[in-house]
Amino acid sequence: MTVMIIALIVVSLAYCIYVGVSLRPSDLQVAVHYTAFGPTGFYRQKWYYLINFVAFGMIIAFVHATLIVKLHTQGRRQMALLFAWMSFLLLVIAFFMTRAVLKVAFL
Repeated sequence: MTVMIIALIVVSLAYCIYVGVSLRPSDLQVAVHYTAFGPTGFYRQKWYYLINFVAFGMIIAFVHATLIVKLHTQGRRQMALLFAWMSFLLLVIAFFMTRAVLKVAFL
């Protein structure tokens, strides 16, 4: 279980580093998210709005590691393992979505 928690923290930090390195300060407004339900497809904000993706990665690392430890100490090892794998899946999905947003944001 310790290896899973360390791996989750390392993957989360790698995600945060990737997003942090990919950000480029700009005076222009950049596309920060896309939706098919609004009046426009792309919504624009200042570039520093994208720092929220870094915060998301850090929150995943801290909160999910804490919940995994809590589940494990309560004797729910299988649930803790399932939660750890789902956390990895969440980070993979977040990586692909963030990569797509950053491609559009900094054309």
